[in-house]
Amino acid sequence: MAEVRDEVEKLQGQTGPVKILITDRIAREGVDFLREQLPAAQIDERPGLKPEQLKAIIGDYSALVVRSETQVTGDILSAAHNLKIVGRAGVGVDNIDTAAATRQGIIVVNSPTGNIMAAAEHTIAMLMALARHVPGADASMKAGKWEKSRFLGIEVRNKTLGVIGLGKVGMAVARRAQGLEMQIIAFDPFVSAEQARKSNVTMLSLEDVLKQADFITLHTSLTSGPNGTRGLIGEKELSIMKPGARLINCARGGLIDEEALLKALNENHVAGAALDVFSQEPIRDNALLKQLVAHERIIATPHLGASTEEAQVGVATDVAEQIVSVLNGGFPRAAVNAPLILPETLKILQPYMVLIEKIGRLYTQLQPEPLRKIELTYSGEIASYDLRPLQAALVKGLLESVSDAHVNMINAQVLAREWGIEIVEQKSTTPAEFANQVTVRVSSESTGSTANQDNYVNVISGTVMHDEPRIVQVGPYWTEFVPEGPILICRNIDQPGMIGLVGTVLGKAKVNIRHMDVGPSVRKARFYDTGRPSESALMVISVDNPIPQWALDEVNQTGTIYGVKMVNL
Repeated sequence: MAEVRDEVEKLQGQTGPVKILITDRIAREGVDFLREQLPAAQIDERPGLKPEQLKAIIGDYSALVVRSETQVTGDILSAAHNLKIVGRAGVGVDNIDTAAATRQGIIVVNSPTGNIMAAAEHTIAMLMALARHVPGADASMKAGKWEKSRFLGIEVRNKTLGVIGLGKVGMAVARRAQGLEMQIIAFDPFVSAEQARKSNVTMLSLEDVLKQADFITLHTSLTSGPNGTRGLIGEKELSIMKPGARLINCARGGLIDEEALLKALNENHVAGAALDVFSQEPIRDNALLKQLVAHERIIATPHLGASTEEAQVGVATDVAEQIVSVLNGGFPRAAVNAPLILPETLKILQPYMVLIEKIGRLYTQLQPEPLRKIELTYSGEIASYDLRPLQAALVKGLLESVSDAHVNMINAQVLAREWGIEIVEQKSTTPAEFANQVTVRVSSESTGSTANQDNYVNVISGTVMHDEPRIVQVGPYWTEFVPEGPILICRNIDQPGMIGLVGTVLGKAKVNIRHMDVGPSVRKARFYDTGRPSESALMVISVDNPIPQWALDEVNQTGTIYGVKMVNL
């Protein structure tokens, strides 16, 4: 896997010393894991930084670890010039501007499974506390009272629990509630009725869940927009809930319209609510939230859903493992804004990633002009794999050689769109000229033009032989060479003596030739230099050191050799 790590590291642009910043308190096991696995890294724990302080220092760090307290805004990320990854020790990432991170090629990871059990158990604890008035009764006892009749509760057995969001936490809650002999109904637009039925859960519409459930628990992420979940439970939804129903939110603050909830409680339509999360955390001086928390039928906890010893160790070590993987050139298993590529797939794709990045670099050096459309064609068994890393490698090769863009798998598509490049992929498991072949066809401002005969490169094709990338076609010419180091590329009239002309000049310049290939034309390409057509060929000469300009000029002045270009791959 060393080769894979090296190439992925190049795609991710990892350079400089590794420095990791931790701005919220995480379990010591996570910090210890980072120190053990990255002994040369500098790890700084600085909880409680103000936004301006974080922005001032973030540019020095390769990785950032946060929980929910630190707000990782676009403004802060704009100063994160060396940042490769932001790790959220928990599930929700609404405190991280993932769109800004994506544009800058920064991976955002979370720990989607580390606190599942903790969140599910806290939800059940809140449900039972609501049913039996546990907090109120406890407070009464501590005040020296004995108010047995005041705290008459209800049994949860045979009651209906409505689960809104049947993901991992929602399903864990459902299974535990079934152990309490509750009936489970659920709403989740992404879960099929058949899938839910296997777990004895009945899927209904949101409206029907609200109307039928005695208890309603929320387990969705917080999203904005027309179809987002922010304010999912508002005045309308509260009004159609069964009178006397109880509401639980241990998911994300903002899912409930808190002003509407306070009104529903005051009107005695909702019997009670248990809230672990709020639209503003900490509540501080928010008058509405302070009034809501003080309500006698509200049970409130300070975001304790993941606050178990086991969960905190789990999310901290989970995120630490992913940070180590990324900083070692691998990919994380729970990236919020990056595709999941399996290690075994990366091992197969690695030489093709090298190949296609070199194709991109070769094209921009032979034909440096604005791009419009790129058609990527994969032929052979390679077409059956997840090829997103190859597209990222191509964009990297095209853009990084002509700009200061930093391209990796996270932002490749975003940057391609910004540069006005349309990328179209075609796949066929049927081999072309080679068992596996990658072909790049480019539409630019001049391809297809006959006005300038130097603009002959509209297609470059390559393959991998014995794990070594090879270019097999450049424009209308067959060829075969390894895209590595300084290379002289030129065209010549296809007649005897051409190789000798170039070899003589290079000999005078004391430039050693490593490899030479003269490729015939795929189609009858012709020059019109003397008024009569002559078949042409492509000469590719790999050399040990750059060719001086006077030697290039001399080759170009022979009259039978054209388009002399030096490229460096």
